Amino acid sequence: MNQEKIGYFIAQCRKEKKLTQTQLAEKLNISNKAISKWETGRGMPDSSIMLELSKYLGITVNELLSGEHLQKDDYETKASENIISMAKENEKNKKRTKIMITIFVSIFICFILFIVAKSIYNSVEIALEYDNRLIECKIIDEEIVCNFKGSSLIGFSHKEINTDSETIVFFTGKMLLQNKIHSHFETWDSMAQLSNNEDVNFSSSVRLYLKEDIKDYKSKIKVYYTTISFDKINNINLNEVIEHSELMCEN
Repeated sequence: MNQEKIGYFIAQCRKEKKLTQTQLAEKLNISNKAISKWETGRGMPDSSIMLELSKYLGITVNELLSGEHLQKDDYETKASENIISMAKENEKNKKRTKIMITIFVSIFICFILFIVAKSIYNSVEIALEYDNRLIECKIIDEEIVCNFKGSSLIGFSHKEINTDSETIVFFTGKMLLQNKIHSHFETWDSMAQLSNNEDVNFSSSVRLYLKEDIKDYKSKIKVYYTTISFDKINNINLNEVIEHSELMCEN
C-alpha cells in the first residue's frame, strides 16, 4: 500500500471538492494536522473514518486505498489487492505492537531488578576483614577493649567459649555491603594518618566488661577476631575455628 500515492490522491480529491484541510478536518471531527499527515504520506486515515472520508471526497473506499480513480474492470482486482495490503499492514502493526510491548516489559523488569539489587546492596551486612594495623584489642583490668580504625563499623558481636583451662572470646565486626568500596578509601586515609601520628577518622571503640558480658570466665583469656559466623562455630571443631581466626590479645 503506497501511502504517498494515497496521500496525493486525498489532496487531489479534496481540492476537486473545493475543501481546505481545515474544512475537511471539521467534517471528520479531527485536527487539520491529521489531514496534512495523510496528504504528505506520513500516515494513513484510521479505518473507522475511511467510509466517511470517502463520502466527503466523492470516492469509494476501494479507490481511497488504491490511490486513484478506478474503472469497473479494475475494481474487483484492486479490491482484492487492497484487502491483501491491509492484511499485511495489520500484521506489521501487530508485530510492531508486540516488539514495543516486549521492549516495555524488558525495561520494566530491568528497572525492578535494579531497585531490588540496590535495596540489597544498601541493606546487606558483611563481615569486616581483619587488619592488625587498624584493629587492635587489649585486656585492661576487667575490660576487653577493641578499637576499630578506618572502617564504617555498623555492628559488633562476640561469642565466648569456656574450656577447662581458659576462656576464648571471638569478636566479629559487621559493615554494610554498600560501604565496602568506600571503606577502602577510609582504610587508605587511616593508614596515612597513622603513619603521620594523626588522629584517625572513622574510628569505633567497643568494650566488654568481663563480669557483666562474659559468664564464668577463666583467669586465662584469649581474644580472637573471626569472620566465621557464630552459628557455624557451634558446629565446627574449636581448633579449626581458631586456625581460621586471628589472635588479637591474651592475658
